[in-house]
Amino acid sequence: MSSVTIYIIVEGQTEQTFVRDLLAPQMAHKEIYLHPVLIGKPGHKGGDIRFDRAKKDIGNFLKQRKDIYISTMFDYFRIDSKWPGRAEVRRQIRNGATLTAIHKAEILEAETRNKIVKCFPGCDSENRFVPYIEMHEFEALLFSDADILAEKTEIDISKIRGIIEEYNNPEEINDDPAKAPAKRLEALKNGYRKVAMGKTVSEAIGIQAIRRQCPHFNNWLSKLDHLKKRLRHPLKKLEL
Repeated sequence: MSSVTIYIIVEGQTEQTFVRDLLAPQMAHKEIYLHPVLIGKPGHKGGDIRFDRAKKDIGNFLKQRKDIYISTMFDYFRIDSKWPGRAEVRRQIRNGATLTAIHKAEILEAETRNKIVKCFPGCDSENRFVPYIEMHEFEALLFSDADILAEKTEIDISKIRGIIEEYNNPEEINDDPAKAPAKRLEALKNGYRKVAMGKTVSEAIGIQAIRRQCPHFNNWLSKLDHLKKRLRHPLKKLEL
């Protein structure tokens, strides 16, 4: 049975550690091999996620090898205002639409994919590129289990549950500068360390529990699973 190699361009060390230490071993059991790569030049720090930078990295991978797939792992909270689909999200909200987190992500991912397909013709990018935008940032996934999050961070469980009860699911914890998931944790825990706690909490919760609580994250992994099926049915297009 053929294996699948996927390079995931990630925002920062938190995502890189999560993919490398938790997600990759899980997917490897299915012969789907994930390789997280930081966006931009070596030494880059997260938080400056511009489409031009991402496009360059995506294009490099598309052109280097024809037998690999490319994905992304960027926070909605961090991508710049000119990112494909951002204007459409703003337009719909201005016109009175109430967009769920997954709906916003779908708009952004569809526009991102369309842009990459246009920028890199002849690279089969419509099938080899699977964009993923985290809603609204990585730390939302840590709210998948209130008990574990409270235990590992030593935050009062009632405060964690109070945040979760505000929203339908962890991915809805929003992009307000004061109410984003990481900001909430930092306000509740003096000295909160993103990379270390992100790994500790997500490992304790487990991928399957996160998938159950975070539908957009689950949809992304389902798409990556589907790439393996496409190898057995090469004429079947990737559905996004």
